[in-house]
Parts: sequence; structure tokens; C-alpha cells
Amino acid sequence: MADTLTLLAGRIAALERQVRDLSRSSRLANSSIENGAIAVYDDAGALRGSIGVQQDGTVALAAVNGPTPPVPSAHTVTSVLGGVGVSWNGTFADGSQAPADFASVRVYFSASADFPGGGSLFSALHSASGSSVTVPTGGPVWVRLVCVSTSGAASGPSAVAGPAGPLQVVAQAVLDGIVTDLALANGAVTAAKIQAGAVGSVALAAGGVLEEHLHDAAVSTGKIASGAVTLNTLGGALADSASQRLVDAMGDPAAWQVTATGPGGGWSHLTGVTDAPSGPTVGQATGLVRLRGTTLIAYDPAVLYRVSVRVRATAQPAAGADNVFIGVLGIGADGVTLVNRDGANLPTGQYYCAAVLEAQPVANGWTVYTGYLKGRAAPGVSGSAGPNTDPRAAGLVHDQVRFITPYLWLNYTQQSATGVMQVDVVTVEVLKTGLVDSTNFVAESVTTAALATDSVTAGKIATDAVTAGKIAANAVTAAAIAAGAITADKLTVGGGSNILSDPSFEGAYTAALVASTTSWSVDSTKGNGSGKSLKVSAAAGSATTRSLVITTIPCLAGDQLYVAIDYQASTDYTSTAIVKWYARWEDAAGTVVGYGVVQASPPVLGATWQRVTGTVIAPANTTQAVILAESFQAAAGFVWFDNAAVRPVVGSTQIADGAITTPKMTAGTINGDRITAGTLDAAKITAQSITAAQIKALGITADVIAANAITAAKLDVGAVTATALAADAITGKTITGGAITGATVTGGVVRTAASGRRLVMDPAGGPGTSGALLIYSGHASEVTPGQISSDVVDLGGGNLQPQTIVEAPYISRGTATLRLNSPIQGVDGGRVRIEATDNLDGTAYTFWEAAKDTNGTSRVVSYASNGSGGGGGFTNVEVRGSGLHIDVNAKNLDFTELGGLVVDTGASVAGVLTAGSIVTGRVTITPSAANTPTSVVVTGLNVQGATIRGFATASTTAPGTAVTGVGVTSISSTGLTVWVTRTNTTATGVDWMLIAS
Repeated sequence: MADTLTLLAGRIAALERQVRDLSRSSRLANSSIENGAIAVYDDAGALRGSIGVQQDGTVALAAVNGPTPPVPSAHTVTSVLGGVGVSWNGTFADGSQAPADFASVRVYFSASADFPGGGSLFSALHSASGSSVTVPTGGPVWVRLVCVSTSGAASGPSAVAGPAGPLQVVAQAVLDGIVTDLALANGAVTAAKIQAGAVGSVALAAGGVLEEHLHDAAVSTGKIASGAVTLNTLGGALADSASQRLVDAMGDPAAWQVTATGPGGGWSHLTGVTDAPSGPTVGQATGLVRLRGTTLIAYDPAVLYRVSVRVRATAQPAAGADNVFIGVLGIGADGVTLVNRDGANLPTGQYYCAAVLEAQPVANGWTVYTGYLKGRAAPGVSGSAGPNTDPRAAGLVHDQVRFITPYLWLNYTQQSATGVMQVDVVTVEVLKTGLVDSTNFVAESVTTAALATDSVTAGKIATDAVTAGKIAANAVTAAAIAAGAITADKLTVGGGSNILSDPSFEGAYTAALVASTTSWSVDSTKGNGSGKSLKVSAAAGSATTRSLVITTIPCLAGDQLYVAIDYQASTDYTSTAIVKWYARWEDAAGTVVGYGVVQASPPVLGATWQRVTGTVIAPANTTQAVILAESFQAAAGFVWFDNAAVRPVVGSTQIADGAITTPKMTAGTINGDRITAGTLDAAKITAQSITAAQIKALGITADVIAANAITAAKLDVGAVTATALAADAITGKTITGGAITGATVTGGVVRTAASGRRLVMDPAGGPGTSGALLIYSGHASEVTPGQISSDVVDLGGGNLQPQTIVEAPYISRGTATLRLNSPIQGVDGGRVRIEATDNLDGTAYTFWEAAKDTNGTSRVVSYASNGSGGGGGFTNVEVRGSGLHIDVNAKNLDFTELGGLVVDTGASVAGVLTAGSIVTGRVTITPSAANTPTSVVVTGLNVQGATIRGFATASTTAPGTAVTGVGVTSISSTGLTVWVTRTNTTATGVDWMLIAS
């Protein structure tokens, strides 16, 4: 038996060792797949491949349902014998690495750049590091690549390269001259040896067909190849006309060459476009398209070139309008090499004289962009980047530029295939002396500096053409004003020049204003007589107001400001919106007290400048004016602002006293016949402006001296003698300095100072009839002083009310404070007592008692009766209006005497009423058995009051059926016991409440 157990234990130990060894080894180390395959799935449960015998009987690792591989990068296409060579460098367009399941890069070719039907598949490149292949072809083709994974997934097509065609096996030049004149005997080639029509253009030597060999009218329109007649082959007046004006209305696709496109980009020519201004043909760019003209224009640096392009967007990306670059491409003397503004052979950095990153929203419709070029930059100096929209400041090309051709970048920034732009017409023309008329000038391009002196005569000015904005300061002199032409109502007296530091919004000040905003900017392409303007974008999901603070200036009530500004609203600007230029009036605290606005409501829409002007007056309490430009409640479009003005003014009917001083009058300009009798009074004459030299001897008599006009300052020392003083002429108010002792001052105002902080006893001041003591704080915000006065008010019916009034100073904001200080406050508590009688042991009084320190208690105590007349009366607090409000921040409201708080009518508590005598709560009781009373003890309470009553109710929908009883026992100030009985053992919530009295 023992041997059997030992043997069995040994076998069990051996089995344990085998299990351990198996768990440590690979499960498939010695496994095989018998006539089947192992499927590979991803996290989503999709089949991604299989290992083993496939459906066709082959054994392989097969991948299926793989991800889309990346798009191959740009490839090169070159002409080779019998076809075109296609080379790919093994990279991908987005910088991705070759996918692990890379299979090949397929090569597709097509005779058309848009690959109708997807093109033809020729071959594939099977190396992920890149390779080359030759595509046999007899003509020019375009080529693009598609990456394919081992699971059969294909990428999108690469950029198109081409066209390219095959090289000839034997050069044409060799074929043309293979039989030379040395191989032919003289006269060997006779007319009989030449087959009819055998002598073609290839057989003719250059210059071999002379003028005498051509029959009259032999060269017809059909014999001239497309593009064979260039600007250089034209002669006479036709050559001069063509070189001066190149107009392309997009009718000839061969006139344009696409040099680059973005993802999904393409260029096409459309016909039948009925709303194209220059004909039914347009060029259309989908996505990013860069294209150039194929016609070379010889560049003459001595003339002025105008480049104009009419373009529109018919669809724009979801992110908003895309941009355009418009100008010319610079080309060197060989007619091939590009010359950008830095002299490099690059398609970038060219001469964008008409538009640089100009947004082209669909709402703008057809838009014409115009730029100017003239001359070359000095050697070693870069040309002009653009835009150059002013013919007086035309752009320069690089010193090596000899030819130019139109150059466009469309849908440049976003490069989205959802953006579509159309080109209607492209014009490059030369402006020569004698060929300039009104059509050659851009709006506002002829300024004062461009006009010769006295060149604009009265006959050249249209009626009402000269407005106030066209007249320069000081341009109208006295000699130019007809007698009687200026009446009083036409005069405005200016208080100063334009206070804006950057009124045309061209400087660093405005640039700093808009730097932190997204809606406001400085537009360097648009201005009214200047190079720039202030621009606001009104685009928003709903009507939105956008304003920009221009400046803040000090201003007082009654001040007048002349405010004016030019504005231009785009055609898609919200027609119901308002364009505003205004002053926001504020007081010393920054509180808005009013607005002074000039506005366009509704605004004029379109490409014309408008001007709004007006005079605004500051209201009461104004201390400053904030000047703002604003687009009010708009949701689309743009507004431009320029030539802003803010000038202090005084109307001619409101000439301030003393405003016209002697220095303002030219000698001899005001004669006696110019002054209406009685119109020139003392208030219109500045102090000290009329000196003795202006007064006729003995011209001032007693009857022209106003009462009290001669003050002490007007009297010379010793000029007033005793004989000049009337009896009792010296009264109390004429005494300065010294002391008045033992005297009574009657009928005068007694004050401690003439201004600032002072006391004034004024018999006529105060709300009462007995005068008042006026107390001036001297603070700048004080409107009226504080005062103490007394009065007896007749209430009618024989009722009189004596009163003493204490008023705090009045300011435009804040609250008044009546402060009664106890002299011992802060030592051991201060107390202020108010009594209704003159008996210190009175029957009733109220006192305020301050806390002794920060942790003490302050009190307001009211005694209904006290002292020797003590009794049991109440203190009544009457609250009229909406009732008594106890703020949420109040800590306690204590009623410590007798019966506490008594409310005769009713009390309403809008929030939560908390009382120490009322305590509530909820317990959950799970019966120990059906129909068995079960309880829970509630402890830890602190109920205030002598007699305490308890209540409980079950939260149930089956009272009397499932819940048969609820009750409370053991009620005390610290707790109670809650009971419930029900027909089952379901947990039941029971709400309880204790109320003490």
C-alpha cells in the first residue's frame, strides 16, 4: 500500500512539472495550420487579414479592409524616345511615411489635364523608396499617381504633371537636311520630279518663300496659325495700338497657362455667362489656381502701365471669403527666365500692383482691381511688392525685367475646392502723354499738388461742386468775400483746431487702437484722399453693434463740439443698420450722462464716400467726452471711416463774454457805422481791452458809469478823499481786516472764507424762513453745501410742527450720512441718546451704543417708558410702503424685553424662516416585521421653549392600507422617538416636526 501511494505521489509531481513547463512555453511552438487559415480582426471586429490557405488555394498573408494610403507627392515627367519618363522620389504629399501595407504606386496618363473617366492605367511603381517608368505615347500626355495598399485601398490622385510628349528618334533638323545640294546633280530636281503638294512647309528653307513667290491675296485668314501673329510681327499703327492696350476677355484658353493648383484645384474657360460685363466668356478657378498670360509684353520703363482685372467669387468656403493676388509676372531678356522683385527665377515674390491678399466675398460681385507700374528699380534694389494703386506712386520692377505678362493667384489663402472665382477681363495698357482723359484717373487721384497754379478756373467748377470739405483752412480771405455775404447766422467761432491726433487713421496711434481687436483694422488699400482708412467688419450671426473708442477729452457742461467724419459702406452692409460718429458724455465717476451723435440712418451703400457732420452740446455734469466710431446693429458687410474731425466751437449767437479781445481786431476794421446802437455792452468787452488810448478825452461821464462798476482795484492810491464819502457810506461789509468787537451785525452774510472749506451764516439760505448755517466741505464734487436750519411748519387745523433740519452736502452720486459722534467712542463704548422731552429722567428715549472693540456688541435700544415714569408700554416701529426688510447679511434680530416681537397684522417671509422653537427632519424606518410597530430615536436637538409638541407623517401613497399607523413618543428639547406600523417590511420615510411655545 505504501509503495502504491509513493508511486502515485511521484506521478502527480511529474504531472505538475509538465503543466508548469507547458505554461512557460509558446502555445503554438510546435503547432501547424492544417488546410485552413487564421483570421486577423481589429478592435471593432472587422476582418483585417488572414494567414494560411486562401480561397484560391494559395498560401499567403493576405490583408483586407486596410486604411486609405497617403497621396504620393509631386512627380516629374520628361520627354524620352518613344514616350515620357515618369519619376517618383518615394515621398508623400502630406509628409507621411510609406504605409506598412504599401503595394505600389499606379501610373495613370491622359491626353487631357482633367483626366476624363479617370485616365488610363499604364503601369505601377513597386518600390516604396521611389522609382521610374516610361509611358509609351505618340503625343503629349498628362500624368498623375495613385498609391495602393496590399488590401487594395487606393489614395486620392496626386497633382497632375505635364503635358510632355516623346522625343523624335531622328532630329527634324537632320531629316530636313539629309539630302543636301552636294548629293544632287545640277538640275536633278526638275518640276516633273516634284509631286504635286510634295513641297510642304518643312521642305522650304527659312526665308525661301519670297514676296514675289506669293500670289496676290494668297495669305488668307485660314493660312495664319493661331498665335503666329505676335506683337513683334505687327507693324505701323496696328503695332502701336496693340502694344499700348492688351485686353483679354477670356475667350482664348491658349492665352493662359496654369502654373500651379491646390488640392482639388482646376482652371477652365466657360461660355454663355450672360452676366459677365465684357462678354459671355469667363475664366473660372476652383480652389487654388496660379496662372499667367502667354503673351509677352516688352517692358518700357519710360511709360506708365495700368493693370486692371475684373474678378468675382461665385462660391466661398464655409470659413469665409478667400483672397487674391493680382499683378504681372516679370520675365528676363530671354523671354523664359522669371525675374521676381528680388531678381530670382521664382514664381513667387512677383509684382502684385493691383491686389495683395484682397478678400473677395461673394456679396461684392464683380470687382475691378487696378494697379500701376513704371520704371525699374536701381541695380541691386528690389522691385515693388504692391499694391500700387496710385498712378503717382507706381510700382517698380527689378532691373533685369524685360517682359511682363498678367499674373493671378486665385483662392490663395484657404485653397479650398469649395471656393470658386471667375475672371471676366484682364487689361494691361500703357498711358502715354496726350492719351490721358477722365477714364485714366482713379477716384481722388488728382490732388491739389498735381494742379498747376491757377489751372482750375471758375468755368471748370460745376455748380455746388465746392463744398465746405473742399475748402482748405485759411483759403478764403477777406478779399474773396463779397460785401454783406457773411451774415451773423453764418458765423461760427472756433475754439481750436482738430483735436484728433490721427484724423486720417494712418499713423501708429490708430494701429495701436485696433491691435487688440478682431473686427477693427486699418485698411491700407482704401482712403478718401489718403492712403489708408479705419475699417470695421460687421459680419455676425445676428445684428451686432461694434464700436471703437478713438480718444477721450476733457469737457464741461455746455461745451460744444463740431464732429464730422467720412464713411463708406459696402454694398452688402446691412441696410437697416446705422453708421455713427459720436461723443459719449461722462461725469467725473465715468457714469454716462448722455450722447452727442451724428449718424447715417440709413447709410448710403456702395463705393462712394459720404460725410456726416453736426454740432453736439455737453449736458449737465459732463466732465469728459469719449469719442467713438460705431457700426450699430449690423450683421454683414464693412464700413470704412476717414477724415475725422472733432473741434471745439461756439455759435455766433453764443459769443462768450470777453471772447472778442483787442488782439482779435485788426486796426481800423470796426468803425462806428458798423456798430448798432445799444448792441455793444460791457459784457461783450474783455477786461482791460479798452485802454486810455481808446477813450476820447472826457468821453466817460457819470451817466455812463454803471452802479458798483468802480471797485477798489480801479481806484488809485489816495484818489478817494474824505470829501468824496457820503455820510454813513461805510457799512460793515466794506471793512476788511481787523476785529469787530462788541457790535451787532444785521442783515449781512457772515462767512469764514470766500471759497473752499468754510462756514456761511446766510439769513436767506436753507429750506426754512429763518436762514441757515451753510457748511461747505470744499470738495470738488459738492453741488450744494450741508446746512442746519430751523422752522415751524403750519400743518393746518391749528397744528404746528417745529423742526430743526440737518442736511448733508449734495453730490451727484452717493448717499448722505448723518453722523453723531460720542466723545468717548472707542474707549469703553460710545453712546448717543435721543429723547423726546427735555427731562433727563424722561418717560421714553432711544439710544445708539457703539461696541467697545471689534468683538463687542453694538446696540440700538428703544425704551417705551423708563425712570420714574416707568410703565409697560410698547415701542412701536411703523414702516410705510412695502414693509420692513431684514437684509440677508443681518446676523441677529433680538427682542430681549418682556414679550419680544409683537406683530399686530401679519408678517410675510419671502425666504426661509428659521426659528429656534421649530425643528423638522426625516427618518427612514424599516419595519422589523409586518404589522409590528417599529421605531427610530432622534437625538441631538436643541428646541427652544417650555412646552414642546411633536408631529409625524409618513411619506406614502397607501395611507391606511399599507401604512396603518404613525406616531411620536418621548418628546423633549433634545429629541423624540418616531414610530411606524405597516402591513409589510418596506422601508418608509417619516417626516417629523417639534414646535415649542
